[in-house]
Parts: sequence; structure tokens; C-alpha cells
Amino acid sequence: MKERNALAGSLIAGLLASICCIGPLVLGAVGLGSLGIASALAPLRPWFLGLTAVLIACGFYLAYRPQSTETCALGEACTTHVSRRGQRVVLWCVAFLAVALATYPGWGAHIGRPAATSSMVPAASGVVILDVQGMTCTACEGEIERELVKVPGVVSATASFEQKRAEVRVASVLAKANLLIAAVERAGYRATLERKR
Repeated sequence: MKERNALAGSLIAGLLASICCIGPLVLGAVGLGSLGIASALAPLRPWFLGLTAVLIACGFYLAYRPQSTETCALGEACTTHVSRRGQRVVLWCVAFLAVALATYPGWGAHIGRPAATSSMVPAASGVVILDVQGMTCTACEGEIERELVKVPGVVSATASFEQKRAEVRVASVLAKANLLIAAVERAGYRATLERKR
């Protein structure tokens, strides 16, 4: 029972540690992208990571601790040792999944980036700068860029976590500012128009 609690707790803590990045992605997938609820958990990330490490360490201790050898009394049945192979396999899977979730902000930024624009796309005729609120790590950049390039008239988009803004190159007047702001909201963030060049 203790082993299952440690496994479940470590997996949940790992998920909570990465919810600030995965949350907007999941909410956007189900059509609730403008809620941005997960960004409120970003300040708690170090605590969730610590809890994940402690629970996984407890799980490894419980799975690999030596089993006690009980002596059999005369006339009593001896207890046999139960194999813990299945428990150890599940523990390693949960540990791998927790590490993947906890490190998502580092490698998640490279997933879903829009492909480089081809030479068939018309040249940009203007640049729209958006102030973006709610980004908690560099993984947020890719999510925002992916939504912005879907807007008709957008040639390319570059989001910056450090500058808290997105620069959108537009080919025509089709890419209206309200459509760009709506695209950022679909990704789970808030945006306002900074300027249009």
C-alpha cells in the first residue's frame, strides 16, 4: 500500500510541477485556452519538484529495501518472499514520466514550433508587436507561435518569454490585431496590442 501511495504521489507531484506549461496546452486542446488557470501554479513549481523528488526517493527505498528473513518456528508455515519485479518496473516508469513532466519547460519549447516559412509565402508588409501576459517559461513561446501562424495573413511569428511579447510579421491587412490577440488567447495567454509598424 505504501508503495502505491509513493508512486501515485510522485506522478501527481511531477504533473503539478509542469502544469504551468502543460496546462495551457491541454486547455487549448479542449477549447478552454483563454482560462490560463495553470499559470497561477508557476510560483509553486519548486515545491512540487521537491515533493516529486522526495516521493520518488521513498518509492525507490520501499521497492529496493532488503526483505526481512523470518525464521520458521517448528510446526508453523514459513512465509515466502514476494517478487517485487512488477513494482520496480512500475516505479521506473513513473520516475521516467515524472522526470519528463518536470523537465518539460526545457525541452517543450522545441516542440510545435512552426516550420520555417517557404519562399512561396509573400514578403511581410508589416510587423505587429503584442504584449503577452501569462508566459511562465520558454515552452510557452512555441505554443503562442503555433497559434499565431494559423491566422490568415501572418507570414511568421516570434514569441519571447524574456521580453514578454510576440512579434508578428504580416503579409496583408488580413491579419487584424483582434485576430492575433484571439490566437494568443487560444494558446492560453493574454495579449494586448503594443504597436503596429
